[in-house]
Amino acid sequence: MTPEAAGDAADLVMLCPGPVMLSPGVRAALASGGFGHRDERFSRVLARLRANCARVLGADEDYSVLFVTGPATAGIEAACASLLPPGSVVIVPVNGTFGQRIVDILAVHRIRCITIDCGFGQPVDLSSVEQAMIECRGASGFVAVAMTHHETSAGVLNPVAAVGALARRHGVTTFVDATSSAGAEDLDLARDHVDVCITASGKCLHSAPGIAIVAARRELLAARASAEPRSYALDLVRHHRQIESNSQTPFTPAVPLIIALDRAVEELLAVGVATRRAQYLRRRAYLEAGLRRLGLSLLRHPAESAACSILTVAVPEAVGFEALFREVRKRGYLVYGAKPPLDRRYFQVGVMGELSDENLAGFLAAVESVLAGAAAA
Repeated sequence: MTPEAAGDAADLVMLCPGPVMLSPGVRAALASGGFGHRDERFSRVLARLRANCARVLGADEDYSVLFVTGPATAGIEAACASLLPPGSVVIVPVNGTFGQRIVDILAVHRIRCITIDCGFGQPVDLSSVEQAMIECRGASGFVAVAMTHHETSAGVLNPVAAVGALARRHGVTTFVDATSSAGAEDLDLARDHVDVCITASGKCLHSAPGIAIVAARRELLAARASAEPRSYALDLVRHHRQIESNSQTPFTPAVPLIIALDRAVEELLAVGVATRRAQYLRRRAYLEAGLRRLGLSLLRHPAESAACSILTVAVPEAVGFEALFREVRKRGYLVYGAKPPLDRRYFQVGVMGELSDENLAGFLAAVESVLAGAAAA
């Protein structure tokens, strides 16, 4: 591939934590969305997708699965704005950018938040989380804990099941941002005592970005049914009423994205979440070995808290991030710049999506070529 051809995004191999490379079936579905959102065919697609997403998430009949056109952040905001009653207090353990984003969303809606700063990339302090639950339950009405599952900015997997067990013990509602974990990591909403879960179409589910998926316990939606909404378009009670009545959305959705997601989730269920996780781990191990062979170091986490879908790699000093990003892109591969405080010192490589062994080998060859060029300069 020439540098000029590689400059065309359509030719790039996406090795970032979303968007991801799409399978031929998902690409075909994305291009085939030629019917309206009030068409009976769309209702059938949405009903099937709703049931299949529930299977992927481990959401039983006590949950309602809803779809919001927009990024996962829109789904997180919809969940917070729709399901937290006035006077709520939300405990948020933060160990990266996306935990902090939950805090920021709550601040916009003036919902009281207790932040537990665990340190960037550090394990969630379960004892501090439990102590906050005990104190809040004694002083407040509705108490929730909201956390990321895969904190993508650090590549760390947070202990959702452990927090869910604590929340159940203390009568606390659990919100989980599973944007970069659902479809690959071990997550079961009913088993893990997760009351509300948000994920996205364009990561481990292997579809195009642009659809937020929210699974919420029906009792939470019912409790807010007569409440004054904080939002109009992001009101999950409105979305729930509509999808329950006729398997449609209250507003015009991104129909092609829904159809593509339907195909992607069917493809996932055909192989299973555990198989996808094993595939990611194999890809991750192959890339880690290759990058270490080239002299690059990686940000490491204990095995139980290392996310399967991403590697966080130290930028070689001889190259620098901007040059590395540019030169790897010229060779046909797109990586991701790390977020603060790792920015410029680290970059991230995702193993999500429709990737071949040849894609991975080609990426390592591209990095090796960039390093060789820097050494010769």
